[in-house]
Amino acid sequence: VENRFGPAPAKAVPKGIDGPKSQSAITWSVMAETDGFDLSAHTVMFSDDYRSEFEAVFEDGAVPSRPTAYLYAPDRMGPVDGPEPLFILINAPAGLTLTEEEVETCRIQTFDHLEQCGLKLRIEPGLREVQTPEIFAERFPGSKGALYGRAGHGWMSAFQRPGVRTRLPGLYLAGGSVHPGPGVPMATLSGMAAARSALSAFGLT
Repeated sequence: VENRFGPAPAKAVPKGIDGPKSQSAITWSVMAETDGFDLSAHTVMFSDDYRSEFEAVFEDGAVPSRPTAYLYAPDRMGPVDGPEPLFILINAPAGLTLTEEEVETCRIQTFDHLEQCGLKLRIEPGLREVQTPEIFAERFPGSKGALYGRAGHGWMSAFQRPGVRTRLPGLYLAGGSVHPGPGVPMATLSGMAAARSALSAFGLT
C-alpha cells in the first residue's frame, strides 16, 4: 500500500503495548425490558469484594465469578417505552481466550448479579451481541485486547503512556491508551493535547 509515509505492508501489525497491560472486558449488547428500579444512562453495580475482582483479573488471569457490572442505557436520556438498547460490561484479563461455554457461564453470573442488585432484564430473543478479550485483540492487534492501554498501577503509570507525538511526521495519538489515561475526561485531554501539537507543528491557529 502506498501512502504519504512511503511503501507499507497492507496488513502491518504494530508492536503493541510494552509493559503490563490494563484489563479487557466481556460485553453484551442487548434489547431488553427492565424491571426493578429506574436506570440512569450510566449505572455501576459493584462486586461484593472489589479487591478480589482485580486479583482475579491481574493475578489469576481469570474472569471474576462475581464481577462489577457497568450498564449503559442510552435511551434513559429521554422517555423509555418498551424494550431498550442496553450495553453491559464486566472486567476480564487481556489476552484471555474463552470457549462458548465459558462465555455463557460469565453471562449467567453477570446477569444473576444484576438481578441480585434488584434489576431484572427480559431480553428480546435474537438481539444479542457479545464481545470478548479475544475479539478485541483481533480487531485492534496493537492493544493485545487491553482496552485501556498500559496498566494503570502506580503513580507513574500516567507518565509511562505514549505521548501525543510520534516519530512519524504528522501522526498524533489521542485516546484512553495515550497520556494521561483512560476515561472520557482523560481521553478528551489527550485529544486536546494532540490538537494543540498539530496546530503548533503546522503553524495553524
